[in-house]
Amino acid sequence: MQRKKIKVKGIVQGVGFRPFVYRRAHDLSLSGYVRNTTDGVDIEVQGSSDRVARFIRELRLEKPPAARIDNVTAETVPVRNEKSFDIKVSGQSQGITQISPDIATCTDCLAEMYDSCDRRYHFPFINCTNCGPRYSIIQMTPYDRQRTSMRCFAMCSDCEHEFKSVFDRRFHAQPDCCSVCGPVFELRTIDKKKVRNVESIAETARLLKRGKIIAIRGIGGFHIACDATNSQAVRRLRELKHRPTKPFAIMAAAKDINTIAFMNRDEEKILAAPVAPILLLTKKKSVICEEVAPNNPYLGIMVPYAPVHYLLLNHIPFLVMTSANIQDEPIVKEDEEVIEKLGTIVSHYLTHNRGIENRCDDSIGFYLDGKGFSILRRSRGYVPVPVGLPRDVVPTLAVGPYLKNTFTLAHKRDAYMSPHIGDLDNLETLTFFNEMIAKYERWFRIKPELIVHDLHPDYLSTKIAQDMPGKKVAVQHHMAHIVSCLGEHQVYDDAIGIAFDGTGYGTDGKIWGAEFFIGNLGQQKRVAHLEYLPLPGGEASIRKPYRIALAYLYKLLGRKSLPRVQGRSRRTVSQRETQMLVGLVQKEHNIVYTSSMGRLFDCIASLVGLVQEITYEAEAAINLEYIAARGVRKSYPYQITETEPLVIKVHDLIERVVDDIVHGVESSTISAKFHNTVATFSLDVAKKLSKMCGVKKVCLSGGVFQNRYLLNLMIDTFENDGFTVYVHRTLPTNDGCISYGQTIMGNAISGK
Repeated sequence: MQRKKIKVKGIVQGVGFRPFVYRRAHDLSLSGYVRNTTDGVDIEVQGSSDRVARFIRELRLEKPPAARIDNVTAETVPVRNEKSFDIKVSGQSQGITQISPDIATCTDCLAEMYDSCDRRYHFPFINCTNCGPRYSIIQMTPYDRQRTSMRCFAMCSDCEHEFKSVFDRRFHAQPDCCSVCGPVFELRTIDKKKVRNVESIAETARLLKRGKIIAIRGIGGFHIACDATNSQAVRRLRELKHRPTKPFAIMAAAKDINTIAFMNRDEEKILAAPVAPILLLTKKKSVICEEVAPNNPYLGIMVPYAPVHYLLLNHIPFLVMTSANIQDEPIVKEDEEVIEKLGTIVSHYLTHNRGIENRCDDSIGFYLDGKGFSILRRSRGYVPVPVGLPRDVVPTLAVGPYLKNTFTLAHKRDAYMSPHIGDLDNLETLTFFNEMIAKYERWFRIKPELIVHDLHPDYLSTKIAQDMPGKKVAVQHHMAHIVSCLGEHQVYDDAIGIAFDGTGYGTDGKIWGAEFFIGNLGQQKRVAHLEYLPLPGGEASIRKPYRIALAYLYKLLGRKSLPRVQGRSRRTVSQRETQMLVGLVQKEHNIVYTSSMGRLFDCIASLVGLVQEITYEAEAAINLEYIAARGVRKSYPYQITETEPLVIKVHDLIERVVDDIVHGVESSTISAKFHNTVATFSLDVAKKLSKMCGVKKVCLSGGVFQNRYLLNLMIDTFENDGFTVYVHRTLPTNDGCISYGQTIMGNAISGK
């Protein structure tokens, strides 16, 4: 006879872990107890030594599907005189409780929801210990009903019986409820009037079929919805949301996806997982109107992940479901916000009375054939699950970048990354940023000693960091990119880092964006880059790629080159504006110099006549990717200087692009040749660096690698030459990874 005290850490609250423990102890005839604490789950088990050993072994092997066990410790304690195994009330401890993310509705709950004999038939809040809201409803830890937004819903006798029955699937399922005791949906007009005497979800579907645009409250906030097969409704949504071309996400039942998009088995598994992200799939010609994703080969598709979604799709199979927000602001989660911010966009809103404590956007990603899943936005379904760190860190807050902001709160080996915050250029996003930092510090009981921020002195995130208590450390943007990729893969030795993105403040005061480094988790040395080229007016040129094309042409090829591309790319540019831009470059007045890969993509996209003014970030570069012809093997010439830092010169590249335009070469061929050139000169630089330092590992990071055509090409090009290539898998390759890299490198710089 022996007794063991066991501590389990990880995602072990709100996922059916205590009933699982109870059942295993009961099956093995063990006595003792299990309880939640503020840093995990405590267990004491008593019985024969072989059964206790089997119990500990099965904790990991047979855990509930939504649980994640990070650590199990066990120590022998004195035997007690007890016969039963109990679930005790939650206790306190000094550690950290990890919080489960929101989990998509499970198959067992769906079977009940569609069973006309079940008491939860068509109940839009059905859940159990294996599914439902977690992160979005929690106020504080440990995770118990009174610490969530379900605290105001007293359970009926039937639900209470389930909740207390250890062999029931809803045993201690904190959001457990039914139509007798749970939340309710209501459909209201934008002037707050309730649509009476109707079944609200079915009536919402009827209105959507009639072309209405409606806000729908889900788990982490509202979506704006309309019929994805109704061109007029989608066009009207674009006009009202001031979103002329950026694609909308759509929601469809898993069984219907093959009618609108191509999907392989790996993609099916991603959509069927509890995270249920938006997945970019190659679209087919179908009933989905072109206005959903104009001139785009992909559809962003998500399956229903909340019961209300399934009930809506029973009536209308394909819905545009885009985040309910004003451009660049956080997703709306309250009725009052819908009325205030979306009143000119939606006619009705379908809402419910279960509080959303923590707003959370949908996660987004794509599957790269044979190379795995790449996440573009890490939010619902992932947060706030910690990402492991390669080294211990002191209590650290890394405030992240200006665009696509996330922050990271970290201690020891755990990095708690925030959900997608957005662009820190308005009061609403800043408020959300500060709110989530305060919550993370409270939940995970980390008081930062080290504050890490971007090198750019004028970023709002930098200014916020400077006002915080604690030691401050600045980390250069692209170095944070590279270190985030190394850290994610726990690469400790030196590697070549390639960071391609739009803009980042460099150590020389210029704007970087196509950078090559050699280094490790602790230090990075810039050893090569794209040549510096003029950006007239700075941000103004980023919004108008034709300005970049004109500036690059004049700087590299001279005035004689400008009329040569008049027909295809410059028909929207007046002679007066051309002269003004040339004058700025000539006099170097109001000019920023940049080595940005994103701006080079913008230049080429403008030259071939794709996009002259963008309506969303990276629109020009995205369109250049989409038209690239498959099967083209040719590339353009370029030069690389011989002294460090190596500089990639693009005079010959631009000149040959202009020649192709003049000779009528298809834009799709020019795009493919340009992509090939980027991959080729990247490999050439890496080979030179490898010869210098003996390194054969390379990691790729930065927003340009959201371009799956280029990413796939780069991976194949480098692997075929014997390099080991690391790309992001659990973190976004865009600026969403920056705060994680800041955490690691900030600690190295500070000597922690």
